[in-house]
Amino acid sequence: MRSREDYEHALRIVDAFVSEWDPCELLPGGAPKDEYSAEVAKLVTHIPRISSSSTAAHALSAVFSSQFQPEGFSEQQCAEPGARFYQRLLSASLVARG
Repeated sequence: MRSREDYEHALRIVDAFVSEWDPCELLPGGAPKDEYSAEVAKLVTHIPRISSSSTAAHALSAVFSSQFQPEGFSEQQCAEPGARFYQRLLSASLVARG
């Protein structure tokens, strides 16, 4: 990301994706809207290395496994959300088509 504006754009896109995914199902139970802010910030740092659905799944797995627990966040378990995450990043012009 070249500028603060690019970084903030990436934060908004990633935050919207993670909030929709809600991998720990915390938001319906009344968790704060920014519950995943630390994970969102970490995912944004992975964006330069995301070039496919599988690298997006790897990023999701790495971040959520380290922040919560490894169970439930293997690369295989993150494959479907990884594909959606990659498409979201592509649509927002945050990654190039791999």
